[in-house]
Amino acid sequence: MVIAQRRVAVLHRAYARRLLAVQEEERARVARDVHDDAIQRLAMLRHELREFEQSATDLSPAHRRHLAGIAGEVQDLTAALRQLAHRLHPAAIQQAGLVPALEQLADECTRESGVAVRLSLPSDPFALPAEVAIALFRIAQEALRNAIRHAGVPEVAVDLRNGGEVVELRISDRGCGFDPTARRGGGIGLISIEERARLVGGRAVIQSRPGDGATVAIRVPRGGRGA
Repeated sequence: MVIAQRRVAVLHRAYARRLLAVQEEERARVARDVHDDAIQRLAMLRHELREFEQSATDLSPAHRRHLAGIAGEVQDLTAALRQLAHRLHPAAIQQAGLVPALEQLADECTRESGVAVRLSLPSDPFALPAEVAIALFRIAQEALRNAIRHAGVPEVAVDLRNGGEVVELRISDRGCGFDPTARRGGGIGLISIEERARLVGGRAVIQSRPGDGATVAIRVPRGGRGA
């Protein structure tokens, strides 16, 4: 019985790991499609609008204002699609590592929500396996989303520490808090945080109580689950 339960647990972890990997692959594919197709088409549309405006010498001031408004909408849509592509697949992780990706995430969250994200990051760059870096980024993304939506605070803190063999990530706020024992019914985001940490060999500790803020603390072996 015990052996059977262990086999089921191993199969569950393998399935969950593969599911997350497929999810990341699909996100990357959609992000590439958005960047290489939709954004490029919008760039061509903006170019055609400029050419039309320059060549049409008999346009009235009202028509020129209308064209400028359309160009502005196209520009805003392009910026929104770039942000979507970044959320789906943070290219900064592959290009420069976890720290720049977290900096971009913090800037994006602050711009969109008005909630300041205070970062404490290692000054010296350090490399992580892609699986670990992506897991920590997704955990930070989910924890920040939860804090911004529910904590009711003007600031959230993100602290990343390189402890040599272990990497620690902490997201905390001083908001309204919640009862961790009562979150299982709808706390899918928090459950996914715990699962992502576990699948790379780490552990998530979620601490909170009503009226006393919340902290999501992650400890992950630097080499991931194989360390």
